[in-house]
Amino acid sequence: MKHLIYSFCLSLLIFGNALRSGAQPASGITIKKDIVYGHAGGRDLKLDIGSPDGIGPFPVILFFHGGGWQQGDKSHMHKWIRMYATLGYVGVSVGYRFAPQHKWPSQVHDAKTAVRYLRANAKELNIDTSRIAAMGESAGGYLALMLGVTSPTDGLEGEGGYADFSSSVKTVVSYFCATDFTQTSLKLSPELEAEMLKYYNKSLTEVRADFTGATSPDDPILKKISVLTYVDKSDAPVLMFHGDSDPFVSMEHAFKLQRAHEKAGVSNQVIIVKGGGHGWTGVPQEETTRQMTGYFERMLKNP
Repeated sequence: MKHLIYSFCLSLLIFGNALRSGAQPASGITIKKDIVYGHAGGRDLKLDIGSPDGIGPFPVILFFHGGGWQQGDKSHMHKWIRMYATLGYVGVSVGYRFAPQHKWPSQVHDAKTAVRYLRANAKELNIDTSRIAAMGESAGGYLALMLGVTSPTDGLEGEGGYADFSSSVKTVVSYFCATDFTQTSLKLSPELEAEMLKYYNKSLTEVRADFTGATSPDDPILKKISVLTYVDKSDAPVLMFHGDSDPFVSMEHAFKLQRAHEKAGVSNQVIIVKGGGHGWTGVPQEETTRQMTGYFERMLKNP
């Protein structure tokens, strides 16, 4: 039975339902799709955006979907856009380049370009550039965290556009993501490996390698990719959610980042979901959505 639960959690991750199911659709919210926010790797970079009614300027939340940095779609985060637009936030779902055609740090470059685009067009978009947050699930959670821990001196800004604007964010919420790529991966059950092969056409090891470009477990690039490498006292505050039964990313990833942030004096919180895998539904999902919403209210509306 346990492997069936894990397989169910994997399917939730793949199709983006694990967390989005609790975000209720909101009437009257129009999502503008495929807005070009930059250019990189020979292609246009696109995002979707939804805005609340009212005068503004409004706080904004960027949403990053999961999918192993090589699958998924920005439309997977539309329910979050609708939900938060009704609460007075501009919601932005960011599309980004996929591996293996575009290896790391292409995805980080794109995330940063999206933030800079918002700042460059703040007046038109009716957003408050001092109140920008990032949220992501799994691979998207990693991108959100990288926005929170990196600065221009880290050399990860990319050349997607709007170089004169900052890519910093005020705060980050991350769901079940990796923070330390030097850590040994969890061994999947045969059933889960079969699910990975069915969806990605490759093993979990190959998925990671196609993203990182690492040629061995001790490849120096694994440290360079890790969120932990960039932690310092200037980081944005973080709220992390993680399931205690996640078969892909152990809780230690969240705890390692928490310890690093505490040492650096950065505000942080880790919430462990009992029985949660790589995603969760039902009452746990409702509770984490409530906690996230309260966090954004405190950080972006009542600082």
